[in-house]
Amino acid sequence: MLARTVHPCDIHAIARMCGVKLHDSFDNRSSGRKPGHCYCKPTVRAIGRRHGEQHLAMVLKVINSTGNGHDLHAGTLQAVSAVLLTGDVEINTELFLAMDEIDLGKLRAAAKALPGSTADVMAGALLALLRGPAIARRMAC
Repeated sequence: MLARTVHPCDIHAIARMCGVKLHDSFDNRSSGRKPGHCYCKPTVRAIGRRHGEQHLAMVLKVINSTGNGHDLHAGTLQAVSAVLLTGDVEINTELFLAMDEIDLGKLRAAAKALPGSTADVMAGALLALLRGPAIARRMAC
């Protein structure tokens, strides 16, 4: 069995740094969710512990600072984390501009209607949207 690295992670400090306010899940009100408010501390904690504080901060920033701050749902956090971990997307200004054009709420709703986990479907769609057709082109040897 492979041992997983567990990174120390202060999710509250990281969230504050990224302009996100963490709430307990039982406080969740699906209607009236405000931008920058997150009700899935277990997911935030899992991402931070598995991949480190810097990765968690980037995930929160990519979502919260691009007009998608109202969509800090578990599936969305997991999808953005997975996309950043692929290494196929360069983390720069162009990423933030591209993410600003994507409505993560609509993407999440579409992903929920498809088979598979919402996070996995969203990650695949996000990667395709961010990389375009180049992600599936055959490379000459």
